[in-house]
Amino acid sequence: MKTRKYLDILTPYKLFPVSRKDKIRLDLNENTMGCSLRVIEAIRNLRSESISIYPEYSNSIEQLSPHFKIPPENILLTNGADDAIRTVMETYIEIDDTILLPVPTFSMYEIFAGTMGARIVSVLYNKDFSFPTNRLLKSLNPEIKLIVIVNPGSPTGTSIEKKDLLKILEKANNAIVLLDEAYHHFANETYVDLIKHFKNLVVIQTFSKAYGLAGLRLGILFSDIRNINELKKVSPPYSVNSIAVIAGLAALKDKNYTESIIQNIQLEKEFLQRELVQAGLKVRQTKTNFILVNVGKWADEVYQKLLELNILVKNIDDLPLMKGYLRITVGTRRENQIFLEALKEIIPPEVILFDMDGVMVDVSKSYRLVIKKTVESFSNQGITYEEIESYKSRGGYNNDWDITEAILNNLGIAVPHNKIVRIFQQYYLGNNFNGFIKNEKWLLKRSTLNKLKQNYRVGIVTGRPRIEAECALKKAGFEKDFDVLITMEETNGKGKPNPYGIELALQKLHARRAVFLGDNVDDIKAAIAAGIIPIGVLPPHTKGRKTVKLLQKFGAKRVLESVNDIVRVLE
Repeated sequence: MKTRKYLDILTPYKLFPVSRKDKIRLDLNENTMGCSLRVIEAIRNLRSESISIYPEYSNSIEQLSPHFKIPPENILLTNGADDAIRTVMETYIEIDDTILLPVPTFSMYEIFAGTMGARIVSVLYNKDFSFPTNRLLKSLNPEIKLIVIVNPGSPTGTSIEKKDLLKILEKANNAIVLLDEAYHHFANETYVDLIKHFKNLVVIQTFSKAYGLAGLRLGILFSDIRNINELKKVSPPYSVNSIAVIAGLAALKDKNYTESIIQNIQLEKEFLQRELVQAGLKVRQTKTNFILVNVGKWADEVYQKLLELNILVKNIDDLPLMKGYLRITVGTRRENQIFLEALKEIIPPEVILFDMDGVMVDVSKSYRLVIKKTVESFSNQGITYEEIESYKSRGGYNNDWDITEAILNNLGIAVPHNKIVRIFQQYYLGNNFNGFIKNEKWLLKRSTLNKLKQNYRVGIVTGRPRIEAECALKKAGFEKDFDVLITMEETNGKGKPNPYGIELALQKLHARRAVFLGDNVDDIKAAIAAGIIPIGVLPPHTKGRKTVKLLQKFGAKRVLESVNDIVRVLE
């Protein structure tokens, strides 16, 4: 069978292909906190005849009227806001009529306009997402039959100023102005009262957002009585079910709940924005219950990976002005935290930071051996590498001088710190760097670093003194390969697990998203405290499952057998 020719070029609204239940649903701007308990109670108390007979709307509209401060004769109930849009289109639009549509916007406007065979004149929002008032006014001409204004806009999240709306209404006196206020609760503004002054204004609102009734499909349309009478001609007589109307009335009566929902969404929106900005992402503020986050060229990849984790968001990367953007519904604190944690792991970092000892350099025959030799020189007692590692695993001993002193103290031997340092350095450096430092083996492959530098900046945050760090880099031929080197001298005594060194590196690189590769508990703690992703690396002398579990226990997102595995992990 041949369908209408106007359907051939239309793409239907994309529904999620499988059930959205048991997922983190941050994709459709629903009220994730749910509807008022009064709504549930009203539905539970339904009488049989409320279901068995056709709906009657007059009494319900009488009850709705005082809340909106609009006379009953200026109100029409619809089966959701989508039905309201369709009703307006079918009432006023003929084949080849022209519709003025600011874009990007809700896709159903283009779909309904297409089914009517209408011609769309698109007006692009301004680059800062503000409403394109001037361009819209310039596009107005006598042939325009309908002007659509979504306020606040979706997906832009921005509003039109009242003075600009008035300009449009006054100039477009021969065209219908359809004002969609689906998100007006979150902007704390509505222009529904303007229907008393402009006969060409139709205002649409919905119970799907702030009231949490998306599943019941209830919309409401306001306009001049003559428009309402015309709209009724194409609106089915019983398009809105009785349960939806009863639920809507119950929702309106619980003003405290609605206000608490709006306040909570604002708080959670601020929380999301703050966390995303701290993660180095560009976030657009909105006057809605969603935010816009720019993840750059990785939008499709991030969306897909979130989906694999059962976190649903809206990928709007293909819309005008929205390149790189995801639209995120503001959820509950738990939902928002799950989303943030997942996003921070998924989104590519700007910087890869490395600890040096045990990660890039095998120090099992240098620093570790020097700790052993220094302890034995003061105590005349043997000490095993396992005992040294036990101190490392406790945390708080990232500096090998401090570990040496702690071991001696535990043996009941008090030695001045400066004396420990002097003997330690004699063993380690020897004369003109011929001590145990010469036993060190460089672990980071040139090919690994080259691959990393194609996409990321790289840096080192180490507890080593600068002269020793530079010596290791020069010996390996890597002295000019890193964008930043933070050593003991720069941390002002604030060594790991204090995040100071990592934070200083990020500050110097003007970056916020990073991963840090470390081999011990203090490295992991420092990365977490700095708000970046910690990745554990097993030092060459430690290959046991025990160390893997220890690093994971303290928050390592991955534990690598070798520093050179980082390329595979990032891919």
